[in-house]
Amino acid sequence: MTEIGRILRASTAGFAIGSRVNQLEAPAFGCLVIAEPIGDREAIFGLIYDMHINDDQLIQRLVMTEAPRPEIIEDQRQNRMLPLEMSVLTVGYMLNGVMRQGLPPRPPLNLDPVRLCTDEETVQFTSELNYLRLIQNNSATRIPADQLLQAHILDVFARRGDDRPWAMAAVREVIELLRGNYDMLMPTLEGLSASLPELDI
Repeated sequence: MTEIGRILRASTAGFAIGSRVNQLEAPAFGCLVIAEPIGDREAIFGLIYDMHINDDQLIQRLVMTEAPRPEIIEDQRQNRMLPLEMSVLTVGYMLNGVMRQGLPPRPPLNLDPVRLCTDEETVQFTSELNYLRLIQNNSATRIPADQLLQAHILDVFARRGDDRPWAMAAVREVIELLRGNYDMLMPTLEGLSASLPELDI
């Protein structure tokens, strides 16, 4: 898979990816990504939960113009070094070819490359659902846990070839995780029901 960026900063709980704006086509909110080490360290799995695009004085001036020419806008997006920053929640790691869910013993390092997981890696990693607890446990932070759960389940459902048994198992896991948090459970289930009507949630 194509690299989508490199590590800007990291902790064991999560990391930030720096990327060019013209690399925005592949990554999306809720996608599973992997930070691959340069050297003999753990590869780190995570879920994209936020994206933002930085500005500078030139962008601020262009925004104030009445109608910037299309070629100027395209030049800004394709050629200038304005980074797209993606925030990622760590959900697992791989060491010596073995995937594990949970927080890694060490964070990735600055400038480690990051790419989207392949369909095969996504299927393998999501075969167990324990990692969903890490999303729910971060609900007190700025991570939009209910929206992240929905987006991630929808993405994995598609990558697994519309795998209904997996999706229903994921929904049951969400219900179990959020049974004490009705305010988060209901909008999460309503969102999944609207997006996956064939599951009859």
